[in-house]
Amino acid sequence: MATRETPSAPSWFRIAAFLALVWNAFGVVMFLSAVGAFGDPTAGLSEAERAIAASIPGWIMAAFGIGTFTGVAGSLGLLLRRRWAWPLLLVSLVALLVLETYVVFFSGAAAVSGVAIPVTVVVGALLLVWLARHARKRDWLR
Repeated sequence: MATRETPSAPSWFRIAAFLALVWNAFGVVMFLSAVGAFGDPTAGLSEAERAIAASIPGWIMAAFGIGTFTGVAGSLGLLLRRRWAWPLLLVSLVALLVLETYVVFFSGAAAVSGVAIPVTVVVGALLLVWLARHARKRDWLR
């Protein structure tokens, strides 16, 4: 039985996949910091920021963790040119949409910190889902 050749992915795709992995690894560090893996997560925060941090429900923190860890796995999948990158990045997007919707509309954090970071995170996740879908259509993933 003949094996199908997978077309070579362009250099820009490999660079984008590497940058996606770095971006999502930074997200994991932010998650680990938020859950106290590196010490007190509220150190250096204002009183308003501490109150917001204390009010975040566990299910939102779970969405944060799912979004960041599946983002890393999906980005690694892109870098390795694997077809399973797309569904993982889609799960990451959904989890991050849950997180950022809560942050912007329900937590009060937008009034304190603004919406630039939540919007950037969602746009980045959307772009990665698009990139994975684009790569699948071009047959760059195996």
